[in-house]
Amino acid sequence: MKRVLTAIVATGAVVSTSGGVAAAQASEPAYTAAVTCIGTSFSGQLGTNQAICNSGYMVIMQDNGDLVLRRSNGSACYASGTRAPGDATASFHGGWDVQPYVDINSVSQGFRGRIWGANRLPSIGTNANVNNKGEFWIGYRKIGYC
Repeated sequence: MKRVLTAIVATGAVVSTSGGVAAAQASEPAYTAAVTCIGTSFSGQLGTNQAICNSGYMVIMQDNGDLVLRRSNGSACYASGTRAPGDATASFHGGWDVQPYVDINSVSQGFRGRIWGANRLPSIGTNANVNNKGEFWIGYRKIGYC
């Protein structure tokens, strides 16, 4: 089920390339965009201004090239730290022989970053998701939380 939301995000974003959660940056500008919620997880591609949503949390592929976990009040809890204004996508990759990960790519700027998830054998991580506790997961690895 797809829903279109208008996200008006308060000043303050979080940047972490190591997969952890960092402190808010007061200098980060507010984010305002029409966001399409595609469900609670993705196993393919998340395009610009698309999000996975659950309860009061969403992981948005923002139009500035960051993949960001946000609360419903707009505050950011985690960001990929990638920048590719205008045309970035987040693509999930995984399988029995591959540790799951999400790549951030840009048509105009190429590869921007990779966020590694984890398998838990014998089960494999088949998607990236956000749960109702505000946790962003790739496979069986928690990437960020609110």
